[in-house]
Amino acid sequence: MTIKIANAPCSWGVDYFDDQNNPKWENVINEISEAGYLYSELGPYGYFPTDYKIIKDKLDPLNLKIIGGFIFDNIHEPSQHKIILDKIKKSCELLKNLNSNFFVIIDHISEERMKTSGNEKNSTILDRDKYNAMCNFITDISKISYEEYGLMPVLHPHAGSYIEYESEIDNLLDSVNSNYLGLCLDTAHLYYSAVNPYNAITKYSSKIKHMHFKDINHKILEEVYKNKIDFDSAVKMNVFCPLGSGVIDFKKILNNLDNIDYDGFATIEQDIDPAEGLNPLEYAKQSLEFLNQKI
Repeated sequence: MTIKIANAPCSWGVDYFDDQNNPKWENVINEISEAGYLYSELGPYGYFPTDYKIIKDKLDPLNLKIIGGFIFDNIHEPSQHKIILDKIKKSCELLKNLNSNFFVIIDHISEERMKTSGNEKNSTILDRDKYNAMCNFITDISKISYEEYGLMPVLHPHAGSYIEYESEIDNLLDSVNSNYLGLCLDTAHLYYSAVNPYNAITKYSSKIKHMHFKDINHKILEEVYKNKIDFDSAVKMNVFCPLGSGVIDFKKILNNLDNIDYDGFATIEQDIDPAEGLNPLEYAKQSLEFLNQKI
């Protein structure tokens, strides 16, 4: 098993390119390198410069490589597909020029689903037309990212979205007509959504093309469930934490990945609110130090 470890701007609170609380992209890159990483994800399109040469001029002296990027948008809303597709193509073009490896597809959190995340029985579902449109759109994204830009498309189940529970992952993989679509399993988002992350590695072994290593505070999660706290508020409560300080057993995660001969990247992430005054550099160092003791 060979796993190459990355980090990502989301660990610095960067989920949206135009958030006024975002740190400068140059500072994030410097700190990812300072924390000991050789790889990073791109973050939301528009946060980094859109000219790949500017990015490479910054990355090359740091010996840092961009391995992939993502779309985090309302893929469950057919009326927005045209606008989203334009962003996807721009992002994939930039990633191609940076010699990146994959493109992560994430349905955006929704107000309805955030309130009940982790409780499948009480979670709303899409009507048949919207569901079919979402599956067709994911099929299109997969084909475009792979055939036009040479990027591996990977679906990321996400807490508070319309693709989070095990049954939804299963149904979607059956419904999407793609020869290319793989999975990006996020250890903490699976746990948040009551999906066993260890079993998921075994179950979806042939589909796993990327991993997100994230830890989660079980005590805070229990409070979230008990008081029906929405996902955004849970992030502000620091439900996600540095690797080794939460409930995820990363020795077991690594053993299961070894058992399926996983050979690829894993991005350490810690979803944080940039307005909370946290220290992402120290968290990134702590997580990498912990993981290096396990590998």
